[in-house]
Amino acid sequence: VKKLSSVETLGGTSVICTDKTGTLTQNKITVSHVVTHQGVYEASKPAPADDAALPFVLQTMVLCNTADIDTDAREGENEIGDPLEVGLLRYAVRVDKDALNQRTRFPKLSEEPFASETRMMATLHEVDGHLRVFAKGGVEQLLAKCKSQFAKNQNETLTEETRAWWIHQAESYAERGFRVIAAAYKDAANRKEDLYSDLIFVGLIGMMDPPRADVKGAVEECHQAGIDVVMVTGDHPSTALTIAKELGIAASGADVLAGAAMRNYDELTSDDKKQWQRTKVFARVSPANKLDLVRVLQEAGHVVGMTGDGVNDAPALKKADIGIAMGLRGTQVAQEVADMVLKDDAFSSIVAGIRHGRVIFENLRKFLIFMLSCNLNELLVIAVTAVLNFHFQLVPLQILFINLVTDVLPALALGVTAGSPLIMQHKPRPANEPLLDKKRWQSVLTYSLVIGASSIGAVLVSHELFHEQEGWNPQLCNNILFLTLIFSQLMHVFNMGSGAVGLWKSEVIRNRYVWLAVTACVAIVVGMYEVPLMRQALDLYRLSISDWSIVLGFSFIGFALNYMLKQLKWIRH
Repeated sequence: VKKLSSVETLGGTSVICTDKTGTLTQNKITVSHVVTHQGVYEASKPAPADDAALPFVLQTMVLCNTADIDTDAREGENEIGDPLEVGLLRYAVRVDKDALNQRTRFPKLSEEPFASETRMMATLHEVDGHLRVFAKGGVEQLLAKCKSQFAKNQNETLTEETRAWWIHQAESYAERGFRVIAAAYKDAANRKEDLYSDLIFVGLIGMMDPPRADVKGAVEECHQAGIDVVMVTGDHPSTALTIAKELGIAASGADVLAGAAMRNYDELTSDDKKQWQRTKVFARVSPANKLDLVRVLQEAGHVVGMTGDGVNDAPALKKADIGIAMGLRGTQVAQEVADMVLKDDAFSSIVAGIRHGRVIFENLRKFLIFMLSCNLNELLVIAVTAVLNFHFQLVPLQILFINLVTDVLPALALGVTAGSPLIMQHKPRPANEPLLDKKRWQSVLTYSLVIGASSIGAVLVSHELFHEQEGWNPQLCNNILFLTLIFSQLMHVFNMGSGAVGLWKSEVIRNRYVWLAVTACVAIVVGMYEVPLMRQALDLYRLSISDWSIVLGFSFIGFALNYMLKQLKWIRH
């Protein structure tokens, strides 16, 4: 997390707009099928030698490609470039181990790089003395640039019926969760020729990128926490929907909206905005679509987390309440403008970050409620004893000692509490909710009144039960008030749990640092009590067993009353 202030926002996130490839999936893209006019070939089986279109498909995989691999290294090692292009190279090398040599034999002369707007790329090469273009990209986009197809060792004109057949083939694979791209080529007359004009369609390439094993559980955790998960991807709508269904993000085709159907923000109607808010999968989106989606969700009152990795994603990352950049495949620009960077690019890390943000925010509340209630009860005790002119008022050094013992170690220990086991089963807090709302201020006041009353009550009961015949002993009363306040506040720290689970399962009870802090504080009090010089400085003298029973008993009574009020929902954290 790059900005400390974003931790608070992270804990309140209500919508996560996440990319699919590499975030929800393993980003290990492998070729599964190749489809030409002649047939469908599984990547796991040897490629047929009698299909004249296959060499063009393989050349497109190798030459229209900006990635690089080490053919002597194991898969996953020494790979540079986009995982999709790495997967294409791996398949080409598996079919022909010398496939990469084509890059030397047929040098690249120019290139039209892939763009999210065109969803295509093309390269120009010199092949055996003449110019040839190789292109790959989205099926619909590339088909629109083709005037013919390679079939039966010759070019055939692409009819509308043939185009529809290819699109149907692509959609049938996309519906099964495969990512599909198209390959095309042409011979060029000169270097200035438009690389995308009059292409010859040669086939489809189906690829698989399996979901991460931990994502489905993370998505379920988000739903339990009241957080909507929205998939925002450049993939085909059918591919995106299949993966979204598998991960529990979407349920039907009604949950999908394609980028082509998304109007510009200024043109959106109220019905359009409501549809966007209901949609769970956005496919074939552009960076501009991402930015508009963030605006729509924020207008609806959501705290939005948006993932991105490209330069063009920077506006959406900056606009989102939490911009989340990819640490492995993200560009430097994306990482610079983001609030959070995923070192492993995993969706589950986003969920872990949200949980951590909630824990930090809740710990901050625990810290403030504990500190305010402890200090306020001291003020109440001082005010009551002064107004009623009791003979057992605290002296300044005792007040300082109480603060030294109870306000330092226990309060700091609360800051490292692991969080309630049920913290991810609560809805995100409203963005405009203050750190301490009216109900929590009521809790602070109630805590203070109970602890203050039990401390003064300890003095009065001690006098009535054990010292009435002796008359009022101001020093004894002062000592009982002083020690009861200390032990009441030390026990009070165990009431700082969320209350969502039983006392012994509370996150505070299970926090070993709280126990260490309380033990250290008790040791300090015992040390102070046993050292004569310290006792004298704090105006203390040795108490009887009956007096100690009153001190500890009323400290526990104060703790128990506050716990009961919390169980009755009068006190709320």
